[in-house]
Amino acid sequence: MKGWRLLPGLLALLACLPLAGCWNRVELSDIAIVSATGVDWKDGQWQLSYQVVIPQAISGQSPSADSGAAVNVFSTRGENFRGAISKASLETPRRLFFAHNQIVIIGQEAARKGISTLAEAYLRTPDSRETVSVFLTKGSARRVLEQLIPLEKIPGAAIQQMVFNEELNGSTFQEMTMHKVLENLLGSAQAVGIPSLAITGTGESLDQADKLARTNTPSKVRLLDLGIVSGDKLVGWITKEESSGVMWITDQIKKSTVSFACPDDGENKVSSIRITKASTKLRPQRSGDKWTMHVETRAEGTLLEYNCGGDMMQPKQVDATGQAIAQSIKGTMESGWKAVAKYKSDVLGFGDLIHRKHPGTWKQIKGEWPDLFARMDVKIQVKVRVNSTGMSGNSFKKVQEKARS
Repeated sequence: MKGWRLLPGLLALLACLPLAGCWNRVELSDIAIVSATGVDWKDGQWQLSYQVVIPQAISGQSPSADSGAAVNVFSTRGENFRGAISKASLETPRRLFFAHNQIVIIGQEAARKGISTLAEAYLRTPDSRETVSVFLTKGSARRVLEQLIPLEKIPGAAIQQMVFNEELNGSTFQEMTMHKVLENLLGSAQAVGIPSLAITGTGESLDQADKLARTNTPSKVRLLDLGIVSGDKLVGWITKEESSGVMWITDQIKKSTVSFACPDDGENKVSSIRITKASTKLRPQRSGDKWTMHVETRAEGTLLEYNCGGDMMQPKQVDATGQAIAQSIKGTMESGWKAVAKYKSDVLGFGDLIHRKHPGTWKQIKGEWPDLFARMDVKIQVKVRVNSTGMSGNSFKKVQEKARS
């Protein structure tokens, strides 16, 4: 009798077994994997472009003329982002899948219109990735997406790797993820610097796989300038040299190569050092209604080129060379500061620092912070230590001259 009483429960349990498993699975044959997205403002509408991966074309390790392009790019338009995305079903048999989207490129006109619409779409969409890398471009975002990149199959992944490599080894630009962009725009200063992409060279589009069969390409996609976004709109651009100064001030230098002039020649930067370690500390100081930011930078590295006359085996010459390098870095930092102050956009995080250290004062000044930021005095001190001078204390030219005598 007890067994018969348990029978209904067992039958109910067995009925539930078919419901187990991947109830929300996604079949690869049903989706179009988006590797990169472009945002443009065109004819009064948002134009969204999608770089979609072609699975059959990515079996090889690198792109070639025989395999064809591994991606396809197409665009849709709408009065808002989701409206534009929904129109993709009119021209593709598969549903767009954004979980593997790696980069977002925003065209200049779209950035000047405002990126709040993009931020809104990302914050409300569950399959959006906040780790996606964000870039600007002075031209069309779609055109950048159409460019193939040598050595890599998927251009979106290649561009993301490009900024990873630059941040680690050059430190001229910082990778800006969607999370970092939103964090900065929601912070105290509500400003952010975003690296830009450009098609350089002849300007010829590298949008056909057969063009990769050459030993050199007529054009290429490269990192160019830093776009300054204030509020949610693009307000201007600064050069890569000025961007390097921003990186020094914001303590984002990981490794970098610095060119410098000889201690006895303040103009020609004929020597260079590889910076292997650097740190920057900021200290705000208020005097009446004016603020001063004290910037203290310490760096050390290995000499790469030395075309000066002094003997680096002498401690005095090592110190003098360190001071010459420090002057070069200081000049770069001052250039970066002047560039961003011109736009009254605090991409340096000065406002966030004052907010944290002086919250009461910040409440009083936050309304006029853009003007206060532009009028700040920034006092920069840089100290550099040369850890290694290499196998010779003198330049090759000087050693050669000694050999003749």
